[in-house]
Amino acid sequence: MSAATGVYQSLDKLAEFLGFDTVQALQLWMRGKLCKPYWDEYTRGCTGVELSKGKKARLVDCHSVLKHLAEGEAQGNRKFSSDFPDTRNWKFIDWQARLLFKIRSVNQADRHGIFYGKNMNEIEMATRAWQVILRLNLDASRENRPNKRVKAAGEFDHWRTGDDEAIPMPVNPDGGAACVVWTDIPTEMEGNGQKTTITLTGLVHYTYEQFLKKICSELQLKECGYEIDQLSVAGDPICSDSFKEFLKLAAGLKRKVLVDLATKNCPAELDIPTIENEEDTSRKLLFDIMVAEKVTSGFDLKNRFCKWSLIQEWLHTSKDSDGVQGEAGDGLILCEPTSEDLQRYREQEKWIDNKDLQRQGHPEACKALGIPNPDIPRLPGMLVSAKFEFWQPLAIKAIKEFEEGYLRGGILADDVGIGKTFEAIGLEQYHWNLRKAALESNLEVAAPRPTLIVVPPNLIHQWASAIKAISSDLVVKIYYGGKHQTSADGTEYLTDILSKDSEVFSQTEEAARTTIITSLRTLTSRHGPSVLRKVIRNEIWEKDESTPYASVMEAVNDRMKGMKSAPAWWRHNLKGLFKRVIVDEAHEIRKKKIFTAVTLRWLEAPSVLLLTATPIWNDLSDILGLLYQLEPHKDPWSKESLEKLGVFATDAWNTTASSEEFDPWDIKSDEPASCLRYTSESVEYHIIKGDISLVTKGERMREVLKACMIKRSYGSLVDGQVVGKALPAVQNISVNLAFTPEEQKIYEGVFGDCMAPARRGRRGKNDARGIISASKFRRLCLVTSWTEFDHIAPSYTAKKLNDRRKNGVLHAHTILRDINNAKRQRPYHIAEPPESLAETQIYPLPSEDNIREILQSHCRGSPKLRYLLQLIAELVILRKEKLLIFATMPAQVLWLESVWIIHVFYFAGNPLMLLFRSYSSLT
Repeated sequence: MSAATGVYQSLDKLAEFLGFDTVQALQLWMRGKLCKPYWDEYTRGCTGVELSKGKKARLVDCHSVLKHLAEGEAQGNRKFSSDFPDTRNWKFIDWQARLLFKIRSVNQADRHGIFYGKNMNEIEMATRAWQVILRLNLDASRENRPNKRVKAAGEFDHWRTGDDEAIPMPVNPDGGAACVVWTDIPTEMEGNGQKTTITLTGLVHYTYEQFLKKICSELQLKECGYEIDQLSVAGDPICSDSFKEFLKLAAGLKRKVLVDLATKNCPAELDIPTIENEEDTSRKLLFDIMVAEKVTSGFDLKNRFCKWSLIQEWLHTSKDSDGVQGEAGDGLILCEPTSEDLQRYREQEKWIDNKDLQRQGHPEACKALGIPNPDIPRLPGMLVSAKFEFWQPLAIKAIKEFEEGYLRGGILADDVGIGKTFEAIGLEQYHWNLRKAALESNLEVAAPRPTLIVVPPNLIHQWASAIKAISSDLVVKIYYGGKHQTSADGTEYLTDILSKDSEVFSQTEEAARTTIITSLRTLTSRHGPSVLRKVIRNEIWEKDESTPYASVMEAVNDRMKGMKSAPAWWRHNLKGLFKRVIVDEAHEIRKKKIFTAVTLRWLEAPSVLLLTATPIWNDLSDILGLLYQLEPHKDPWSKESLEKLGVFATDAWNTTASSEEFDPWDIKSDEPASCLRYTSESVEYHIIKGDISLVTKGERMREVLKACMIKRSYGSLVDGQVVGKALPAVQNISVNLAFTPEEQKIYEGVFGDCMAPARRGRRGKNDARGIISASKFRRLCLVTSWTEFDHIAPSYTAKKLNDRRKNGVLHAHTILRDINNAKRQRPYHIAEPPESLAETQIYPLPSEDNIREILQSHCRGSPKLRYLLQLIAELVILRKEKLLIFATMPAQVLWLESVWIIHVFYFAGNPLMLLFRSYSSLT
């Protein structure tokens, strides 16, 4: 690869750099719809320019093309992004800018593109797109080369390859050599110092510097990442001192001069902007500097990062000389961890890290899963924009082995952010690949059945997007809600209540690659015990309407009692219709007898995968509900199951003579009945409640979890690599916000009112164990966000807000009106307000169309909102990034939604300028 421009002459290295797992995948992409049409457009455009200008097309450097592209797109001109641009007066650089834009933008928007979902900035994408262009240009030049043993690196059409052919006359005698030709061409220009021969023709007099410059230019050495190391003729070096003698020698040769050339790497020429005045430098410029340095990998980021951090602090901190009406003490603290902090964190991660729940051997796992390139782990069928991290194939292989064991599956308990969703989708892709290969080989396969993915409602669309962003094979359907709809990306919504006759369960191969996403509540309310009870009740009443309600319910309870699975006659019984059930946030089913857990057991899927970062929510007994979901369909402790496992023939059974006293830990591990150790009943009675030592309990529990769980933390070592180091770096920024004096008085009054019972102690006792109620804790949380919340907190509870939000998010103006009404009815909710607290102020209610005053009213009393809106301006508007806001109470969520919605409508025209202008006045 060229050190200066990143030109890859090796397809293997280019494929690796662009994220392809194989060269074949790269070539397929280059010939596909995301690359070739735009290259063909470029070559046609350049051909037209060549005919009109009489010049050959030649690539300029990436920086110049990027600059030209930015100028053409400035102020909404869309010179290059338009679908039908005016190309009548275009030059070569215009077509190159168009090509760079199309490859970059299309591959970022299309889910099959090389930039899709990569979260790259424009510079990183442009760098990679330019390398593709250079490779395409190189391939095109090789295709047009008449003799592969001869190469004219300069764009000339007047040279000859044979010694008997006429020597061309100089095109520009004042410029030096008329033509420079390779005679001995290296197959790869990566061998530094390798000698090769060049031919100089049509020589005239020029200086030594012109001579070197001409050779570099004609052979495009810099474009290939090299510079001249040594020139020689017949073993004699050519240098500035001997150059005149060389010219005399060349003058005596009428035809050609054969010169030996040795090359070496030339240093990268970086175009990084300099900082002249730090206080006037925008954060965007500093961010671009960091990106440029990161792309080149030629500099230490530490110095400039600290400089960037200082600029951030300067921009956020109010200064006395600025005359800005900001809060006292309002500033930003950037908490960068020290090396001691990081070391302490890693040690703590090691303490909670259980190596029994981890796997090693990434290459072996890739081989077992059919991943062709372990360095770029990607299953066949995955998009080029998606690939596994080095620890994820190990989890997929482990889950596959769990499914093949006594239990029906396993627990994926990786820490948050390590990629449980990615691993679960990878498992689905792996099994589809197996089935697809078996079908192609005419092997017998199981009947096609879809997979059910059960997730919290707020994660349904996130899962659907993740599947589409990872796999090109899997089909996504959503089973949630009652309205018939189809999303823009083609995701189908299943609106009818599922039954065995539903089309989604048809015996087609599409069903085998279909994933149905639903929520626990939807599944339970449509296919669980609660709805079955209603069906049975209605059935009894249909036979005899005069039956008393108490008798009906008693009959219902009798029929439901001891029911291990849904009855076969029930139309909405989904027993055996799914090949796999995946449950996200599986700690929600940690209790065995809740309706959601029973509903999942009724599905009787052959395979179950449970995802949770917190398998132990309260205590060790939480694992019982998870193990219950993994147990075989039939009761493992029934007489039939015990007889099948040969329990009655064991010495341990003969000693106990009852299933209640039989302990599978008393038999050898290689006996079939030892699998009973992994059941929830055995864990409960022989480990958690067992009369054994704590050491023995720990040993037994470790073996149980090892047979069904994978859990990695950020500090886990996988094949000698730390998992956390492969994850994006995290900045911990703490912002100290302060109320205005008036806001501070209100808060202190509310705080004192809430803490009064705690100070008096519980039950009148003056001790230090005083507590506050949940309602007072809620009140403090809301007032901390916005002091005006104290007037509407009683009417903005979760239950009441659900009714009010049926027609959508409350308008921000409505919230202000509710506050004023509450103030008139009751000035303060403070039992003993402090003397310094002024009377309740009822501010004039802005008109509904005066968005600016509405925003100002909401920011009054909330330093958090004032700062948050500035943060949104920078991250969402300026940087086009996503922002996730965590709130404690539903009222806070509703409030933030209402403020953000009117903000979006108001500032849609010129959001960046108006945001900063408005928010500076709102403080």
